[in-house]
Amino acid sequence: MTQTLKGGLRQQAWRIFLLQCGLTLAVVVSALLPLTVLNERNYTMAALVLASILVLGIAVFCGSRLMHLLDGAHEKIANLTTHDELTGLPNRSWFFDRLDEEIDRAARYGNKLSLIMIDLDHFRRVNDSFGHPLGDLALAEVARLLNANIRTSDVAARYGGEEFMIILPETDAERAALAAEKLRVVVEVNDISLEGPEIKVTISCGVADLASVHPQKGSLRDSLVVAADRAMHQAKKNGRNQVLVHTPEHERQLTLV
Repeated sequence: MTQTLKGGLRQQAWRIFLLQCGLTLAVVVSALLPLTVLNERNYTMAALVLASILVLGIAVFCGSRLMHLLDGAHEKIANLTTHDELTGLPNRSWFFDRLDEEIDRAARYGNKLSLIMIDLDHFRRVNDSFGHPLGDLALAEVARLLNANIRTSDVAARYGGEEFMIILPETDAERAALAAEKLRVVVEVNDISLEGPEIKVTISCGVADLASVHPQKGSLRDSLVVAADRAMHQAKKNGRNQVLVHTPEHERQLTLV
C-alpha cells in the first residue's frame, strides 16, 4: 500500500473518530445541561435514556462508516496486489494464475485457447526522446487501447516492461491472429498526444494456441507462453509492426487480404 493511500485512509478514520466524539459530547452536554436547572426525576431519567439511545445510534453509525472504510481498504490492497499500478491491467502474477485456469478449462471441455504476446516497438526511443514520465503515460494509453479493443471474454494483462499478454478463450490461432492484427492497427493509427508532443507507437505481436504446442518438458502453460514469445520476437526481427503466428514447425507471418 502506498504512503498516499495510507495517509488518506488514516485521515478518513480520524474524521470518523472525531465525528463520533463530537456528536457524543454534544448529546451528553445537551442531556446534562438542563439537569443543572431543573430538578425533576422523571425528566432526568427521560433525558438519560434519550441520550443513551442517541449515543448508541452515533456509535452504530460511525462503526458502520469505519467498516465501510475498512472494506474499501481491503479492496484497494487486493487490487494493488493483482493489478499493475501504472496501466491498471492485471499484473504478471495474476496473468499466470488466470492462464492456468483457462488452460485447465480448455483441457477439460476440449475448447480452443490462444495467447497473444505484444511488445511496443522501439519504446526505449520514446523514453529517451520524451522522458520516462511521458513514456509511462504512453504505455498507459497503449494499455487502454488494447483493453478497449478486445472481447469481454478476453483478458489483457501487463506482462512486464512494455510487454502485454492477451488471453483469448475459445479461440484458435487464426482468429487470434485477426484479433492481434486489429490491435496492431488500432495502436498504429492512434497517435498518442501527451501534453503537447505526439508520440507514434507501433506494436509487434506473437500468436500461439494450444493446438500448436506439444511440450516435451515443462508445463503446457510455459510452452504456450514461450511459443507466443518466440513468434513475437521473430516479428520484431522481420521488421516490427506486424503479427506472426507460431506453428509447430516454424512461425509464419499472417497474410491478410
